[in-house]
Amino acid sequence: MRGEGDRVDGDVDGPASDGDPDDPSTAGDPAPPTLRGLLASVRAAARSQPPRDLFLIAVPLPALLVAVSLTPGTDAWRLSLATDGVFESRWALWTAFASSFVHASPAHLIDNLVNYWLLVAVAYPLSVVAGWRGRLLGSTAIYLAVVPLVSAWATIVALGGLTNAPTAGFSDVNSALLGYVVVVWFAALATETGAEGGRDPGSAAGVDARWAVVAALGSLAVAYLAPSGVGYFPSLPAVGSLFALCAALVAAGLYVGVGRPRVVGLGLAPERELLYVTGASVAAAGVIGSLVVVPFGSNVFAHLAGYVVGVAVPLVGVVLDG
Repeated sequence: MRGEGDRVDGDVDGPASDGDPDDPSTAGDPAPPTLRGLLASVRAAARSQPPRDLFLIAVPLPALLVAVSLTPGTDAWRLSLATDGVFESRWALWTAFASSFVHASPAHLIDNLVNYWLLVAVAYPLSVVAGWRGRLLGSTAIYLAVVPLVSAWATIVALGGLTNAPTAGFSDVNSALLGYVVVVWFAALATETGAEGGRDPGSAAGVDARWAVVAALGSLAVAYLAPSGVGYFPSLPAVGSLFALCAALVAAGLYVGVGRPRVVGLGLAPERELLYVTGASVAAAGVIGSLVVVPFGSNVFAHLAGYVVGVAVPLVGVVLDG
């Protein structure tokens, strides 16, 4: 999910094939997962849920971003890095919030729209599996209200005074949705019973949703240890090593408390397995594309702030689930 970023300037099971019933060599062997099967499963999940939920997630925000980009005078809403603080004035507060909804160019807008739909396409079916449809809507609402201000604050603290260039873009909120995907991936996997593959119905998959903390800390370690594509966000081995140490300590505690995570051999339907593979791929590519290998001009600090908020909000739900 590599993009320009902020600019400084139900049931998703698909029908599993049991092979050719006339061929004893293939009877009982599930067909390999296919993209067509995954898309069919996602469509089935979408149809099985209230269409309002999917509409609220997929349509209004992109429509708002397009409308803002077409409205004359919204270029002035970009946040100036010469601002001393988010609460310096009413205008500073407004631009700190509104700058997340304006873009530097049509290509910048399209990039963020594509990334948003890609994240939603993964987050929604995973939320259906996890029973988190309501949490997806609630988390998105929190991201829209909180992330623009948090990312603006982080940007001003990191880059304020160095330049008076304006910053804008929706990728801080996209980064928050990326953090949500990381957590809901584990939350969904924790609900699996593996009954499709012949395991005892009701048997736990052996994955605790709290392992998402390890993944989040590990991704932050990578972000600080690996050199980024922009000079103003250099690698910080001390910070990266601290995140890596925290990830190792949390992993050790979870290993003792709940056992190791098992994400293979669960006997899931092929389309369900492909959903998790797709979700993990989108999450990994998103972390690399928004925090590590970023194009010149991207606001990594806004991405980082959004990602941290994005992980923290659904983790509250994991804690409440106990």
